[in-house]
Parts: sequence; structure tokens; C-alpha cells
Amino acid sequence: MHELAIARDLLKTIERTLGSDQARVLRIDLSVGSASGIASESLRFVFGILAEGTRAEGAELSIATTPARGRCVGCGMLFEFEGMIGVCPGCGRLGGELLSGDEMALRAIEVADV
Repeated sequence: MHELAIARDLLKTIERTLGSDQARVLRIDLSVGSASGIASESLRFVFGILAEGTRAEGAELSIATTPARGRCVGCGMLFEFEGMIGVCPGCGRLGGELLSGDEMALRAIEVADV
């Protein structure tokens, strides 16, 4: 389960970003590509457990899934898809060159007024 490692890294990033500011984290906004293989519910679950006792305890983990983009190696068509592997809408070929959609980005950290 790589969601455990991701949640650990996310908490480290939050702590590093906020530094010595002792504000309590209310919400974390993430963007996750559909081809990343990250299971959003698993990430929320392990994050909730790991956040216990930290300033992110009880924070909402908001995860927006973004579609992946690929280029067909058969016909060259650019296309978007959901999931790990796309199917070219032009020629029906499975897979292709992944252009985006395997990334995760921390978009925002919302904290309580200090």
C-alpha cells in the first residue's frame, strides 16, 4: 500500500511548509492524476490515522482526481482517459504514451485563524 508512504510524506510536507507556525490544519487540497494508482479512500484512511496527535488531526483531506492524457503510439491521437490505462478513441489501441495523469500535487493547506 503506497498510500501509507504518500500520507507520511504529505504530513512531513505540511509540517515543513507551516514551519514553526502552530496553526491547526483544517483542510488539505490535493490533485491526483487518474493514472497515478493512488486509491483516494485508502489515502484518506491512512492519513487520518497518521495525523492523530499532529496539528493535522481531524483535517479534511480533499482529493480531486484529474484525468490522464495520452498519445496513441498507433495513430498519434491525443486523448484523455480515466484510470490507469487508456484506450485510443481514434483507433481503439490500448495504452500509448502517458503525457500526464500520474502526478499528485498539494494545492492548498487551510489553517485555523491564529
